[in-house]
Amino acid sequence: MLAKTGVHHYSGNNIELGTACGKYFRVCTLSITDPGDSDIIKSIPQDD
Repeated sequence: MLAKTGVHHYSGNNIELGTACGKYFRVCTLSITDPGDSDIIKSIPQDD
């Protein structure tokens, strides 16, 4: 299962990542378990 996991390296720092997620604390790891109606998974470039 881990081999099918996509990884995206965020170019900002952990404070900016927390702010982007709507949190007021540092975030070092983020997991999307249910993307819902968003296109966030489609926006990540695929390495083919």
